[in-house]
Amino acid sequence: MMVDPIQVRDLHFSYGKEEVLSGIDLELKHGEVLGILGPNGSGKSTLMGVICGIRKNWNGLVKITGEDLHGLSTKKLARIVSYIPQSFEPSFDLKVETIVSFGRNPHLKGLGNLTNEDYMIIDESMRLTEVYGFKDRPFSTLSGGEKQRAIIAKALAQEGKILLMDEFTTHLDPGHARRVGKIATDLVRAKGLSAIAIFHDINQAVEISDTLLFINNGRVITSGKAWDVVTPEIIRQVYGLKSKIIQNPVSGLPLVVFYD
Repeated sequence: MMVDPIQVRDLHFSYGKEEVLSGIDLELKHGEVLGILGPNGSGKSTLMGVICGIRKNWNGLVKITGEDLHGLSTKKLARIVSYIPQSFEPSFDLKVETIVSFGRNPHLKGLGNLTNEDYMIIDESMRLTEVYGFKDRPFSTLSGGEKQRAIIAKALAQEGKILLMDEFTTHLDPGHARRVGKIATDLVRAKGLSAIAIFHDINQAVEISDTLLFINNGRVITSGKAWDVVTPEIIRQVYGLKSKIIQNPVSGLPLVVFYD
């Protein structure tokens, strides 16, 4: 029986006395993009931090490819899970190729030198994300969209089977957000990966995700396919906003229109 890439049961996490996650349940299926939505402060990024091993001292069950997260070393987890943050600003102004090469760190052995195979994986990752043409440029000279594509290349070079993306298009204009989102999700499909993505934009989440999960006040409100869970009632419950749901004339998926 095939094990789900990620399984979370009754997850609790607190900052001091403030409980931020209160009994979260979720499953990530093989080959699926799970989109997580909710207002600021709802617990989305904290949930992502727990799953990728950044946040400690949580309670509940988190399994990564069938293994208890508590029992996974940082290096072993990094071979399974690749993380794309909202933004990435290195301490030193390194070349794009150098940034992408960091994705190979969990796989290095011995003296930690990159092999020819490593360089082949790095080159392929840059080509797939359309950053190979400026691989020798300093990272600081890139546009926002180019930086995010470079970070996706780094995650791809890591060769994890699970991709975690934390509002990875939030700071981009609509054109770059759409392009970066398409590159990331096309790679998930082409490489047979599974992904969890946190979204700021509901309509982008609908277009990209196979399943949606709404969270508010540290609790799961609902999860399911877009037409089942993207409703005016759920939008009001999660965001406190009025909305009308129409069919997107291009994709045929739900399109959320907000109004006062």
